[in-house]
Amino acid sequence: MTPWMTDDLATPRAMPEPKARSAAALRAVDLLLAGGLLLPLALPLGWAWASGRLQSDAVVGRDGRSFGRWHWSLPDTPGGRCLRALGAAQWPVLVNILRGQMAWVGPRARPAGEAVPAATTAVRPGLVNPWFIRRRTAVDFGSEPQADWQYLAQRGLRHDVGLLLRGIAVSLLAPPDRATPGRVQVGDVAFDNVTMNEALARLRDMLDGDTAQQVSFVNPACVNIAAGHRGYRRVLARAALVLPDGIGIKIGSGLLGTPLKQNVNGTDLFPRLCEMLQARGSSVFLLGGRPGVAEGVAAQIAQRWPALRVAGLRHGYFGAADEGAVVAQVRDSGADLLLVARGVPSQDLFIDRYLPMLGAKVAMGVGGLFDFASGRMQRAPMWMRETGLEWVYRLLQEPGRMWRRYLLGNITFLARMALQRLGLRRPAADALPAARPAAPTGTGQGVRAVLFATTRAAADIPVSADHLAALLPLGCQTVIEQVMDQLSQAAIVDVDIVLSDHPEAVRSLLGDGSRWGLRLRWHLAKDPQRPYGILPSALLHGARRILIGHAHRLVGAPALMRLASADGMPMQSCPDNGLCWSGWASLAPSRLAQLDPDLDSAGLDDALRGVGLPWAVAEDVAVPGVGSASELLRASFGQVAGRQLAEGPASWIRQPWGVMSPLARVHPGATLVGPVVVGPGCIVERGASVGPDVVLSRDVVVSGGTQIDHSVVLPGSFIGADLALSGTVVNGARVRHVRLDVEAAPSASDGLFASLSTTGNPSTSVAARCLAGLALLVAGPALAAHLGGCRLLGRRPGWVLRPMVTGRVTGRDLTNHKLHVSLLRCGRAADGAPAPLLARLAGLLDVAAGKRSWVGMRPRSRSQWYALRPEWQDILASTPVGLLHAPAWSADASLQDEACAAADVYLAVQSTWRPALAFKTLASHWARPAA
Repeated sequence: MTPWMTDDLATPRAMPEPKARSAAALRAVDLLLAGGLLLPLALPLGWAWASGRLQSDAVVGRDGRSFGRWHWSLPDTPGGRCLRALGAAQWPVLVNILRGQMAWVGPRARPAGEAVPAATTAVRPGLVNPWFIRRRTAVDFGSEPQADWQYLAQRGLRHDVGLLLRGIAVSLLAPPDRATPGRVQVGDVAFDNVTMNEALARLRDMLDGDTAQQVSFVNPACVNIAAGHRGYRRVLARAALVLPDGIGIKIGSGLLGTPLKQNVNGTDLFPRLCEMLQARGSSVFLLGGRPGVAEGVAAQIAQRWPALRVAGLRHGYFGAADEGAVVAQVRDSGADLLLVARGVPSQDLFIDRYLPMLGAKVAMGVGGLFDFASGRMQRAPMWMRETGLEWVYRLLQEPGRMWRRYLLGNITFLARMALQRLGLRRPAADALPAARPAAPTGTGQGVRAVLFATTRAAADIPVSADHLAALLPLGCQTVIEQVMDQLSQAAIVDVDIVLSDHPEAVRSLLGDGSRWGLRLRWHLAKDPQRPYGILPSALLHGARRILIGHAHRLVGAPALMRLASADGMPMQSCPDNGLCWSGWASLAPSRLAQLDPDLDSAGLDDALRGVGLPWAVAEDVAVPGVGSASELLRASFGQVAGRQLAEGPASWIRQPWGVMSPLARVHPGATLVGPVVVGPGCIVERGASVGPDVVLSRDVVVSGGTQIDHSVVLPGSFIGADLALSGTVVNGARVRHVRLDVEAAPSASDGLFASLSTTGNPSTSVAARCLAGLALLVAGPALAAHLGGCRLLGRRPGWVLRPMVTGRVTGRDLTNHKLHVSLLRCGRAADGAPAPLLARLAGLLDVAAGKRSWVGMRPRSRSQWYALRPEWQDILASTPVGLLHAPAWSADASLQDEACAAADVYLAVQSTWRPALAFKTLASHWARPAA
């Protein structure tokens, strides 16, 4: 197999253990560069600090600790825009680097509240990272966590310096913009502005269509040819799909103000296309290249994709007299896809001339792809591809043939782009494409997946009663994260997720789906037992095909690819009932209109069979389900799932017994028998015996002398010494013995089993409570007089006890996000002038009781809490409720609640409460209405 096929698809080598010398060298480089740059910038940064233009945003740093990332707020003036173009807004981040909060190179600094992969918190976040470079050069085909894992696997002084230099170079390119138009006109060629997954979805739709379609890849040299070749221009204007090939088109489109989503070149598309063709059972014809080259490509396909049939092949050295025989050979082969590698414009003219007679659904001109796929030509290393220097490598390989194309041709191309930008050159009239249907979008005309994450974990799994089955661990990830991976591999872009319980936890885990290249839409179902009301609704009618799935059941990407192309219901073998539904199905939206919206899972199974969906046994159902503790154990080490777990994330360390996170610690004196998965934060002590078939999910401690096998340990569990566990599911102090079908809950005081999860409910310090007690001695007579007067006059006191949110349980369990509510003394809105002061004095009772702190966030009811933004909820979850709060004012009364929330968040993200902030709080709140 040629290396280029798997550079961005396969799992990289194991990450070596970090070396103290390398870490010290990296830190020295950070200090040297940041200190040297701060010297000339000291004066403007000092002015920014004094003028209040220096601001900070809360981000997640090393070991998950939050800090304020500094930036400069620049005015929208000519001078401010000029400084912004020079990157002046980010100059203050040099202070974060000097303080050791950030580095020059490292994973992206995620905002507080965004889900952060555990592996990336092992190092400081950086200004430059591989994902930033790939995004700028539009080759971000994988996911950001994958890029971070690859960085961690190669981290070192030489590698980081190279990344920094590449980051500086690509920062000159236009930043990515996902809100770009669907078509981009570059010179005399109109490109389809799509991502890699969107391009695969378009190709899948073409293969399902009734008419033959032409696809072309165009690079800067092709744009130059099109400028002087009328026939070639018209062919590209008629093509069903025109894709950008190379960094030159990315630069040109950026100069014109319409940046590309991704550089969807043929070399990177080819392995993904073959994967899709294999899953569909389609065939391909290879036409082009020198004699013997097509045979080399066929050999590579047979090795990597054995189920993909090569219907025929032929070299590309034939003349006009042989074209009829070549067309007949392609038509007789019955191939679904034709790849033509004969150079530009010959290949595109050939396809356009004979497209109706070729018999293939899609005919694609691929240029020099066969030379790389066969191994005749070596592709540039990854670092050159990421920085857009692949053309330099190609020039060095064949300087005699390529110098005119790259040296003269690139200058000519950029000159045309400059003239087009200035309005001095217009595209040729015959280059404008005819109107055609837009690419599949969110309202979509392609395949749309509807994923139901409403099924709760079975009663025999030792978790809370409303724990979602999709959030159970499956090796290195949760089940729903594995499902996202499979959807991405199947080139399914649009996903609707239906939730009922714990929507906040699922959204925090998945984010916006960009880490998989997916577009997520969220729906809330009132009844988790009957969540299927969305299916017959009009929300899904814009799609061509609906893929129904359940987030606690995982099928392989090949099965999803087949479902994306044809109606069907994959079935699986069940030990007790013969055949049962896998939980996935595919059908047209029009057939969903017949469904009853008030269906349960069994009713949906019957209804889908009733509409006549064909069903067959699917051999690649990776995880039949996690409907019980025994199924969870089988799923964790099944045949297909076992292969996935054996790979693990890219940065995890491969061991003879399995995989382990770089954030885990396994004592050399421990005994491990594979397969074993050791997740981040886990500790296996000396003398412990682990395996076979054991998953330690996250933050698990296995003490010495303990033997554990055929078990899954859920996050945050402590297992004491000298225990023997076999066939169990462990969650804190709860242990489910699957073989015995019993659950044990030993006392945590014995130290044998315990939960390491923290409640996250802030507590009031002893000193603060004592100070409140002293203040009550002074304020007690006033409060007593007020209460006595209210009783005599028949009035209500100036405060009332209300249930208020004082924190949120934030344990290791992803669904354990329950609110902590306490009765607090709050002021009445319609009371007289003395009431606010008296309400605050009464609040001293809450402080003395440990329910409040002196300074903290405002108390909120449940509805007010859920009205906050999710990321603000995460920040305030561990912030104490205060008697005094950060000041907040808003000229618009309708925005007062949001202003108060922003002030609370500002207070929460401060690393230390400065005296000035405390004095402002005291001065502004004793006279203001009480919360």
